[in-house]
Amino acid sequence: MASLSATDWKEVSPDPDPSNDLDYEIIELDVIETTAGGRPQVLVLPEDEDMLREDAFMVVEESAICDLETMV
Repeated sequence: MASLSATDWKEVSPDPDPSNDLDYEIIELDVIETTAGGRPQVLVLPEDEDMLREDAFMVVEESAICDLETMV
């Protein structure tokens, strides 16, 4: 995706297509609920193990996760 200048933003859709406009790739994810130190946590990993790298995941508090489909 090319870098946009300030004047180009006027031509960008207010609801861009994630794939075509933003170059996002939708992937399937595994959501694993667990506890650590007695606190609930969720681990989100790519279903395809080939995509898993040492820096390809985060461990966060359960409250930090939201369902994007319910936010639109």
